[in-house]
Amino acid sequence: MFTQCPYCLTVYEPSPEQLARGRGVLRCGFCERQFDALERLSDEPASSSISPIAPASAVPRIEPPRAAPPALLDLTSPDTPSFVVRRRPATAAERSLRMRTLWWAGSALLCLTLGLQIVLAQRAELADDPRLRPLLARLCGALGCDLPLWHDARALQLLTRDVRPHPSVPDAMLISASFRNAAPWPQAWPVLELALSDLNGKTLALRRFQPDEYLGAVDHSATLLPGQSASATLEVQDPGKQAVAFAFDFH
Repeated sequence: MFTQCPYCLTVYEPSPEQLARGRGVLRCGFCERQFDALERLSDEPASSSISPIAPASAVPRIEPPRAAPPALLDLTSPDTPSFVVRRRPATAAERSLRMRTLWWAGSALLCLTLGLQIVLAQRAELADDPRLRPLLARLCGALGCDLPLWHDARALQLLTRDVRPHPSVPDAMLISASFRNAAPWPQAWPVLELALSDLNGKTLALRRFQPDEYLGAVDHSATLLPGQSASATLEVQDPGKQAVAFAFDFH
């Protein structure tokens, strides 16, 4: 069997195996063009004198069949099926459960907000409780609020006290005392109270001294650190011989 390239008219004699492998499609060895060998397949070569017979070295190459590209689905076509997910309507029980859940969640949020506002508004009073102060300190650290200085007069321990006549001022007394902060936190300087009484315990004189009155040159704007001791010196008028007892207290 013979076939002919329709472009350069070269005649080939392909074997049945070549035609079967390429499904009749060959590529010319001269012009390098692809052609269908089955269209010009004949038992005799072409009679044209200008049709060259391909030598053995010019064997046509077999073109493997190309698979047709898969058909693409046109998503814009009106015939394309559309898929719509339809939600099942909620039942009355489901709607009731959803409303109760939202109500309880909103109530819990409002209670939490109200409790937080109360704690922040009363943090000065709550900060005096040693059990709550660490929690309030962490809360104010997170929210950026100010926590008042620790103030617990019961944590102040009186160490020494002394009353004697003033060495340079007549009819005056020189009173000195020392105390220590036994609290685990720094606290503000206390108000020092001095009371003079007679033999029967009747108070003859009482006065409260602010930190700037009994500290002298000590910086009273600073805090009294845990375990820190301080001394106070007071100059008061002599109440007379009836004053035989005195007492210190902190506020």
